[in-house]
Amino acid sequence: MDRPELAREWAEALEQVIYIARAREDVEGELIKALDDLVDAMQAEPFADHPVIAIAEQLVDLGLTSPECVESTIKVLGAHMPKLSEVRDLVGLPGRLVLVFSALAKGFAEAMRQRLSEEQETLTLALIRARENAESALRDSEARFEEVFSTSSVGMAITDLDFAVIRSNRALATILEHKGKLAVGQLDEIFHPDDVAYLRLRYQVLHEDGSVPFRERRRLVKRDGEEALVYLSASVLRDPDGSARYYVTTVEDVTEKHDLESQLRFQSIHDSLTGLPNRRRFEGRLEEALSGQHPAEELTVLHIDLDGFHAVNDGLGRHVGDRLLQTVAGRLLDMFAEEKATIARFDGDEFGVLIEHQASTPPCSTMAMRINEELAEPVFVDDRGVAATATIAVLHDPKPDSTPEELLRATDITLRRLKAVGRRQWGMVDERQNAADRERFNRASSMPGAWETGEIELEFQPLVSVADRKVVAVQATLRWDHEDGPLDHGQCLEALAETGLSLPIGRWMLGRACEELKSLPGRPVLYVELTKELAGDPDLVATVQAVMSDAALAPTDLWLGMPVQALCMLDGLAEDNLNVLVDLGLSMVLYEFGTTSGDLACLEDLPIHSIRMSRRVVNRVACHASENALFTRAIRDLVPLVRGNNTPVIVGDIETEEQFNWWREVGADTVLGGYTGTAGPASSLPLA
Repeated sequence: MDRPELAREWAEALEQVIYIARAREDVEGELIKALDDLVDAMQAEPFADHPVIAIAEQLVDLGLTSPECVESTIKVLGAHMPKLSEVRDLVGLPGRLVLVFSALAKGFAEAMRQRLSEEQETLTLALIRARENAESALRDSEARFEEVFSTSSVGMAITDLDFAVIRSNRALATILEHKGKLAVGQLDEIFHPDDVAYLRLRYQVLHEDGSVPFRERRRLVKRDGEEALVYLSASVLRDPDGSARYYVTTVEDVTEKHDLESQLRFQSIHDSLTGLPNRRRFEGRLEEALSGQHPAEELTVLHIDLDGFHAVNDGLGRHVGDRLLQTVAGRLLDMFAEEKATIARFDGDEFGVLIEHQASTPPCSTMAMRINEELAEPVFVDDRGVAATATIAVLHDPKPDSTPEELLRATDITLRRLKAVGRRQWGMVDERQNAADRERFNRASSMPGAWETGEIELEFQPLVSVADRKVVAVQATLRWDHEDGPLDHGQCLEALAETGLSLPIGRWMLGRACEELKSLPGRPVLYVELTKELAGDPDLVATVQAVMSDAALAPTDLWLGMPVQALCMLDGLAEDNLNVLVDLGLSMVLYEFGTTSGDLACLEDLPIHSIRMSRRVVNRVACHASENALFTRAIRDLVPLVRGNNTPVIVGDIETEEQFNWWREVGADTVLGGYTGTAGPASSLPLA
């Protein structure tokens, strides 16, 4: 949705609640300007509320002068502003929207109060002028007064100095829910009992020369005894000699505005679907617990992420997903009813539980396992039994000087690591592992900029024949000149896996490698390992044909590696690409061999030129000194089995002569690694 579309929806919503005496095109134009200013305010750092308040004042000037306008505005903007491309990726978007809507409500309230105050001032001046005007203009003044007095939306009353009501308008009777007209003889009868003495004194002060009208937020009593929250204003009318004669009282009903403000305050710290506190409120409670405002001997934070929740939403419908979330919220509340706990819904399918330990609080492991036991009980929606499992990150006894943001970031990282293992997992936050993960994420987040500025380059490493140690091919690898030190190909791939750059960098790597090697003497065979994403790319075949054409390479000049994991995907895209590329004459290498259950099936079913043993296999063999180790014996048997299928075996990460000799004895055909030739620029390759 773009801004003009949102402005049209906004205008349509306003037409349902108020008449604006402007052409529809003018109204939409003003709303688009307001949206432009709101987007600018949301993007500003730090956030300031005065630009949003100014926007609300402009909207009141446009004619948005009722509480219904405020409610419609917040409903429309709350539903559709997050869809605007300029704001949907903002960090902390939900919290920023709350701040904007709170400032908008505040601005509306202030602007409408100012507008009503000006009406009141106009009325007071009209009354004064009516008293002082000449007899010839008296009837005109009285007519103007009568029109304002009778039609104003502000309640009004004229009383003598003893509060006896001389006249009141229909608006005052409506505010206090009296039928037709005000049903009291004394104005102070509508004052709240707690305010009577104070307000009598406040009116008395108006008698003094030079006194100014007052305006205060007060409670009045309705006909049924209920309270009405109002702005009460009073001024005094004087005789020509300056003596006080009458009180003029105006009443502005702000009950609906007060309710709206209360609702906004509640919504800002609670989840609308489950009624639980939201992440913002949870962080506030966590901060209080950490700072000692609510001291507890031990604290535990449980960060809960439902497993496969998208399958419920996509398969059975969002209404079923919403019902499941409400059920989870209810069960968590029941589960921790006896604990001093704060339970919150964060975003989507995530929940948080903060437990301030008591003597009866069970161990963390018991609580985590019990959560999954409770959630496993199905809830029936539309005759379908739906249940949930959860992955749970547990942070116990955090450091007092930690911030809520730091702690929840730690649980976020732990959740991500647990979910990589499987479903229905739970685990404690591991600070050392989290530090390593944060370092990896930091590298991943800076990778797009590094690629753009040329920090990421290609290196080439020779593949050497075990039989005669001659170079049979060269592998293209990535190298990142990172500020903390150079990162090799494996570290670059780790960072790449956390980004969305696998396809563009993979294509760049393939094209750049072909371009660099085409001018080398003897033009060695180039070996490039495709990422899982690039292996399954529908445009892979076209990409390979284009780079080969640009570099004038024959199919025999290029080996392409595909990971076993890509070829085991159910969509079959990588397998289709492999078959087409083989038909074009390219040699395909199956890499990451030896760690996946589908290894041998791929080797048997697909036209594979050669396989490359997984780095994990090579490293594990190197770590097992004993030849009798089960894993070592299994690899000794696996290599001849593969070669018996007429498939050559490539082994990487050979760093020592001992490794080289072991793999030569086992039957490897080709090796690469520091022992046979380190990675470097194309110009440094040991080519004849």
